[in-house]
Amino acid sequence: MIFVISGPSGVGKSTIIKYLDRQDELYFSISYTTRPIRNDESKGIDYYYISENQFNEMIDQEKFVEYEEYGGYMYGTARTELSKLSEYRALVLDLEVNGATNILKEYPNSIGIFIDINNRELKKRLKIRGHEDETFIKTRINLADKQRDKKGQFEYYILNEEILTTVNKINDIIYNRIL
Repeated sequence: MIFVISGPSGVGKSTIIKYLDRQDELYFSISYTTRPIRNDESKGIDYYYISENQFNEMIDQEKFVEYEEYGGYMYGTARTELSKLSEYRALVLDLEVNGATNILKEYPNSIGIFIDINNRELKKRLKIRGHEDETFIKTRINLADKQRDKKGQFEYYILNEEILTTVNKINDIIYNRIL
């Protein structure tokens, strides 16, 4: 079973995934990205950080099951990550909304979980990440609004008002589906 966790950038997906129960029957997929590593991230845990040339080579070699450009950087899920499903009861993917909807279409038994926050909180989180430019923030909020138009393609919608409550809801969804 594939669980696809998605939502606009800045809603807390990565933080939520870090707090989810790490049972042996779950595999947490690691995506590839061309974006620079952040101070609180680790190579091979949060992402596989590669150059744009390496990413393009992987595209040419059809190594991605999905990939997207987001915020000027590329993100993708390698086919090898999905092959881990044969070793585990469930696979958890953290994907940008377009990539998530592609997976949900291609793998009809996958379960989509859309995470969201209100725009006031989104603006605050973008500023915490160091994005002070109002034009950038407005662009990201407009993109988040467009991404929210796709929330109906997901089986679950969770408003992330409190991180531990959100984590518990997602743990419940996952374990009620795989047990």
